[in-house]
Amino acid sequence: MALILDLIGGLFVGGFLLIIALSATDTATTEFYNYNSDAIVQQNLARMSDIIQYDLRKMGFGIPEAQKTTILSISQPNRLKFLAHLNSDPDCKMNITGLSIDNIVDSVEYQVVPFDSIDYYDTVIVTYQVRRRIFISPNYTSEMSIGIIGNPEAFRYLDQVGNPVAFVSETRMVEVTLTAYDPRVVLSKEWVDSRLNEIGNEDFRKQELRRLLRASYWRQTRLISKNLKR
Repeated sequence: MALILDLIGGLFVGGFLLIIALSATDTATTEFYNYNSDAIVQQNLARMSDIIQYDLRKMGFGIPEAQKTTILSISQPNRLKFLAHLNSDPDCKMNITGLSIDNIVDSVEYQVVPFDSIDYYDTVIVTYQVRRRIFISPNYTSEMSIGIIGNPEAFRYLDQVGNPVAFVSETRMVEVTLTAYDPRVVLSKEWVDSRLNEIGNEDFRKQELRRLLRASYWRQTRLISKNLKR
């Protein structure tokens, strides 16, 4: 009888330890996946931010003093266009076949446009595409998407001390803010459903849904253009 009790006790303890081990493994796997998802999103935001910063440093380059008030030609929260001389001399000319040195002003434009929308019953999540367009005289145009973000407005225009400007001519720096959603939320409606189906309370389910959909990753940078400070 004692032997049977020992066997039963051993099976119970062993099963309990097995459950703990499986739970720990599942938790570790989830944390590893979350960490990698976060890292991928942050890398993508950093890449987009680097591209925008690289272009913004050219703002106003080579533009004559008489035209400095036109350097920032479009300054909207979702659209930015500025002038720069991108092929004014051999040292700064872009290495593109067919381009030659000239004295004609070029332009760089960014625009945030709707990309996709996903309906989660009582909540709709919208993602946006950041479009980049470069025009270099005489006839070179390059247009591409540099990535997907979660915010419809990415640009703010600030004065020397960081306050929002009332007039375009007061702009001395541009603030760029990029956010992104958890990639599992954007790519997998099934994953969201699996997190919500077991929640019986409707109000709590909506609250949890909004928590899952929030833009939880962001990257913000401010760039001062020397050419705007002239």
